[in-house]
Amino acid sequence: MSPAYVLEPTYDTLRCRLFAGVWPSGQRLEAARLAKELGVSMTPVRDSLNRLAGERLVHSSPGEGFQVPLLSETELRGLIDWHRALIGVALGPRSAIALPTDLPQGHDGIGERTAILFTAIASTTESMELHWALGNAAARLGCYRRHEETVLDDAHSELAALETLVRGGNRPGLVRAIERSHDRRRAVAGDLVHAARYAGSTDA
Repeated sequence: MSPAYVLEPTYDTLRCRLFAGVWPSGQRLEAARLAKELGVSMTPVRDSLNRLAGERLVHSSPGEGFQVPLLSETELRGLIDWHRALIGVALGPRSAIALPTDLPQGHDGIGERTAILFTAIASTTESMELHWALGNAAARLGCYRRHEETVLDDAHSELAALETLVRGGNRPGLVRAIERSHDRRRAVAGDLVHAARYAGSTDA
């Protein structure tokens, strides 16, 4: 096992890239190449990838190594439904989330911008289980979210409206808007799967 001072930054970097959708669905994640890129040895990269595989953020199979999960349209719809259910609990009548919530500034594209929004919502809940589950679902959606701007014409304006509702503390309006947002993405799940699968990236 790698020492924590090397393992944790390596894990955090790889998880953030998955969260932001840096790699397309099905992308092979080669430990040697990632180690060279991050300036660390193979051990913390392999340890991090195994940890991410345990969290279902990375797929691992004998002889195939590691890759970004390749979801079917049905599986993506199920993941969208799961994320919506978790957000429903987080923003439900018994929720401890305090709105308005400040949103960190700075992001790299719509995938990371969406991740920032839902992370901000999740981080204010008193339930660490809910916080972890929301973060996990959001990270698994990362490689699909980055393609929303090509599949949905108004994805940026829709996201801006959600951010305004969070900052303004409008819980009822936010709940309704998030429901609509998930419904729209569920309806175009097939297009998102296709876009994520054929993003044209090379091996990591």
